[in-house]
Amino acid sequence: MPSERLYQHFERLVRQLSSLDSELTLGEVAELLCCTSRNARLLLQRMQEQGWLSWQASAGRGRRARLTLLDSPVMLQSRRLEALVKQGRLEQALQLVDGQVERLLPYLVGGSGTLTSEGQQILRVPYYRPLPNLLPHLPLRRSEIHLVRQIFNGLLRRNEENGEIESDLAHHWVMLSPLHWRFYLRPMVRFHHGGLLQAEDVCLSLGRLKSRPLFAHMERVEAVSPRVVDIVLSTPDPWLPHLLCEPAALILPGDWQERADMALYPVGSGPYRVVTNDSQRLRLAAFDDYFGLRALLDEVDIWMLPPLAERLTCQLQLAVEHRDSGQARAASALEAGCYFMLADQRSPRMADGGLRSWLAHCLNPVRLLGGLPAELHEVLAPARGLLPRWRDVPLSSAPLNAALPHRLVLAYFSQHLEFAALAAVMGSRLEQEGIELVVREVDYHTWARGDWEGVDLWLGTVNLEQASDYAVYAWLQELPLLRAVWRDESSFWQGLTLWRDGLHEMGVREEVARLQRRALFMPLFHHWLELENRSGVNGVRMTALGWFDFRNAWIAPQAE
Repeated sequence: MPSERLYQHFERLVRQLSSLDSELTLGEVAELLCCTSRNARLLLQRMQEQGWLSWQASAGRGRRARLTLLDSPVMLQSRRLEALVKQGRLEQALQLVDGQVERLLPYLVGGSGTLTSEGQQILRVPYYRPLPNLLPHLPLRRSEIHLVRQIFNGLLRRNEENGEIESDLAHHWVMLSPLHWRFYLRPMVRFHHGGLLQAEDVCLSLGRLKSRPLFAHMERVEAVSPRVVDIVLSTPDPWLPHLLCEPAALILPGDWQERADMALYPVGSGPYRVVTNDSQRLRLAAFDDYFGLRALLDEVDIWMLPPLAERLTCQLQLAVEHRDSGQARAASALEAGCYFMLADQRSPRMADGGLRSWLAHCLNPVRLLGGLPAELHEVLAPARGLLPRWRDVPLSSAPLNAALPHRLVLAYFSQHLEFAALAAVMGSRLEQEGIELVVREVDYHTWARGDWEGVDLWLGTVNLEQASDYAVYAWLQELPLLRAVWRDESSFWQGLTLWRDGLHEMGVREEVARLQRRALFMPLFHHWLELENRSGVNGVRMTALGWFDFRNAWIAPQAE
């Protein structure tokens, strides 16, 4: 690739020439380039070798030569940007376009897969927001859940294709009694910082979860020997293997709290380690000491480009360096989850069941969809329940004589464009009824905690890794927002615990339907997840989170 200085010299030369063809002496060229005649001759030779211009010198000192421009600065910059993107040099590309990310979009939408001359396989993926939190025990959004599974391991894992529980850090496990489980750890498992996995790491990672409702029945987690861990329960839990597959149960090294940047640069034992994580990119490198099969992709480079939020037509797009090498292949599926609205029982207005029912009718998904932008019609489907197959509760009918307030407050988390569109349609419909809708946009962690006073309604989305009752149960127990807004629903929370213990005839589906009938939980839309992949990136299978397992993807060399 030509040097940056050569590009600058060519641009300076082009700016000062009045036409594509000029007759100049070597001295005049040197004056235009602010250099000596000797350097001017060398620069012209290098530019000619690049095919940018033609320099036809004439015999004799001081004789004029013909200089013909064969390339334009616009096309030259385009090729420079393409080359910088191909090489993963994001900082230089941004500098070339003066930080205007929009000018990079033509080169980045669709991503870039590269097979280097050294045989390194690098996949670049454009994404629309930074990913500053990759700690598995904190509230996680859909993409963060996928990424922590590439970085960390749990005692057990769930097979994405058949849903079965498989060994991970624990190669075997056994239930000694309904209250006592034993797990045998793999030997010589290394964390990304080089430390070996010890039973004490497992005890510390799981022990810190006991204050959370989902893990509250784990009475003790203790090391029997360096490679044997026992979990003792206060109540039987036949679902314990499923519980240990939850993102929060992923295992961290015992010294993780000593690392101030652990959320940005987490240290796990998974197939990929974090090399770079800032507002511009997240770079993951294959971990050569991974105890399983080493990942096929050497590097996954995720570029953070906020303008993509308005430009992407699907959640994730992959492509290869040669975009004309084949047709795009797309996989799509309805997410296991939905967009929803919650009524906050801390709000005096939401204590009125008639008002809640009226809101469920006024803001039902069929009514809202008609007011949304046309491009959202392709990715949203009206929901009747939390999961696509849950259709037990019909759309609500209009209640009689509901007392309508003059003002309602709706909160949702930032960096999610569909929320703004939904809130705008809701505000328009409520305005027709004389109600002002005040919108509050908060950060994700504030939303997940429900830590905002004066909110009547919460707008959100749930994306599950599988469409099962247990996945819904785990989400209900793990999201603090739900405990905050449904603080008076003691029978609901008790019902979930009894279901887990096998002592309750009503399942999770029926419990959620009860909340839905009372308009405390209002499902709105299911989202069509789509992953577009162009030929050249192989082994890509879309997961329930709309991503793909990086370990199994690979880039085929182009045929010579």
